[in-house]
Amino acid sequence: TLADGRLSVGASVSGSIASHADDVAWFNYADYSQNVLRLLRVALSAEWRPVSRVALLAEVRGENDRRPRVQALYLRVRPLAGVPLDVQAGRIPPVFGAFARRDYATGNPLIGYPLAYQYLTSLRHDALPESPTDLFVMRARGWLPSFPLGSQALEAGVPLVSSTRWDTGLQLHGGTERLSAGVAVTQGTLAYPATDDHNGGRQVAARVQWRPAAALVIGASGSRGAFFTEAVTRLPSARAVGGGSRQDAAGLDAELSRDQWLVRGEWITSRWQVPTLSTPLRATAGFIEARYKLMPGLFVASRFDRLGFSRLTGVAPPTISGYAQDYNREGAVLTTMPWDAPVTRVEAGVGYYVRHNWLAKLSWQRNSRDAGLVRQNTLLAAQIQGWLR
Repeated sequence: TLADGRLSVGASVSGSIASHADDVAWFNYADYSQNVLRLLRVALSAEWRPVSRVALLAEVRGENDRRPRVQALYLRVRPLAGVPLDVQAGRIPPVFGAFARRDYATGNPLIGYPLAYQYLTSLRHDALPESPTDLFVMRARGWLPSFPLGSQALEAGVPLVSSTRWDTGLQLHGGTERLSAGVAVTQGTLAYPATDDHNGGRQVAARVQWRPAAALVIGASGSRGAFFTEAVTRLPSARAVGGGSRQDAAGLDAELSRDQWLVRGEWITSRWQVPTLSTPLRATAGFIEARYKLMPGLFVASRFDRLGFSRLTGVAPPTISGYAQDYNREGAVLTTMPWDAPVTRVEAGVGYYVRHNWLAKLSWQRNSRDAGLVRQNTLLAAQIQGWLR
């Protein structure tokens, strides 16, 4: 803390390493070539308060060998003295859900992320499938999907909710310790936060939190926003079908603590209206995790995670089998299946505070799905985290 308390600075560092250096299953990739289990992250943060009710906050992150980037940069104003209402503008913290709003250093008892906040689906904001068949071919290939319409650049798919990038916009947050709420208007969407306008639309996201008791927190979230780029929504194929171009999402979360136990859970459902498809694409994810303190500084934790997808009917690629099949009038084989491969993850681990601001973790993780080059894998990971605030 500097300048008579008006300036505060902080730093954090974390390093993770896991077995299977050449992970061709891509289960833990948060974007193309970035594995959250094999990640070195350094972050510098600062908060400047020129006056009592105004603050400027910023964070810069560097990850692996990539150039540092601005994770957060926003102005926070409390316009009315004595009224618990904050206005934040810029690259702002997320409103939706609970996991992405936790402090990274201590908020995640394990090393891996929940599937809803990390696993890459085959959907892209800048490229479109012409038919369900194009989606069937890309099942379990979210690390680098491609489609016939739109951008042909090498890009990763999107998760249901991005936890590694913050969006840009305006946010209001207020309430009491028992009941609070937040609402934000941003440039991007949950799956694809953005700093610039790529489709002329905006997202509105909101969350309400209720704390009926000191040990219990319950939250509900919702969002709606324009997802696909204007370049693909103007394509003739997209206009002919007119399937829409939004991402809508809803979520519920809860946290319960008692004695040495801390239990958390979330349920998230997302729907994308794809301009070239008459049927919306849906994905639903849920997880429950628990942490138990064995003794001061030592804890164990586990998480069960599931990500599922809605079913589509289309012409089956020749390499796909094992699902209900039929034939259309032209004799082509029709298959009904999830538009992406459902995923199940189980993770368990142990954590130990080497010092009050140094945390070491070990974890075991098991992933499985019904498509992809690798359909199952088991990983061991280790992580060390340190922070100064």
